[in-house]
Amino acid sequence: FHNNDKKRVLRFDMNTNFLNSLTNFLKKRTFEFVGLLLISLGIALTISFATYSPSDPSFVYGESNSEIKNFFGIFGSKISDFLLQSFGLISFLILFTLISWGLKLIFEKELKNIIFKLLFLILYLIFGCTFLHTTFNNSFWLIDNGNSGFVGKIGYEFLSTWFPYIDNTYSAYGLLLLTLIFFIFSADLNIKKIITGTFSMIASLFRRKENTIHDVNLETS
Repeated sequence: FHNNDKKRVLRFDMNTNFLNSLTNFLKKRTFEFVGLLLISLGIALTISFATYSPSDPSFVYGESNSEIKNFFGIFGSKISDFLLQSFGLISFLILFTLISWGLKLIFEKELKNIIFKLLFLILYLIFGCTFLHTTFNNSFWLIDNGNSGFVGKIGYEFLSTWFPYIDNTYSAYGLLLLTLIFFIFSADLNIKKIITGTFSMIASLFRRKENTIHDVNLETS
């Protein structure tokens, strides 16, 4: 009877270990799959933004008989128009955020504090659009709502009621600083690693150049 109990316990442990291993495997593969989806979405949006044309159909103007210039056709033109008209040039930060999240899921198999990251994303969109509205809103590319999108206009009107000096140069610097801070938090960028990696890359390039310099023979016959 004692031997049978040991066998049952051993079987149970083996089954538990197998289930745990299977669960961890599926969990990691799921994170990697979602990461690939986010990176693919970021790249697709980048291509869609790069081929965006104001003359293409949009949610506002509807269908058009003219040739669609967007790489992804009418779907790409409507999505890119919605994002660019809403958030202006700050929409490009969304692309970097999506790709950063995807890389985190693929290599680290986790994405911590996703609720806070989404909150920081909303905050950098608001402050970034407001910054562009106060400094660099005129655009020949985004002719309807300018470089700040309509979110920049709404953010400016709201903040100007509470902060009358928002047009001040220092206020613009403050908005830019807040945008960068919230973007870094949202994209979960490790600034220390980025700076260290950049300096290491520059140092390696200089080392390679030094190694390629040959000794010059100054002796004359």
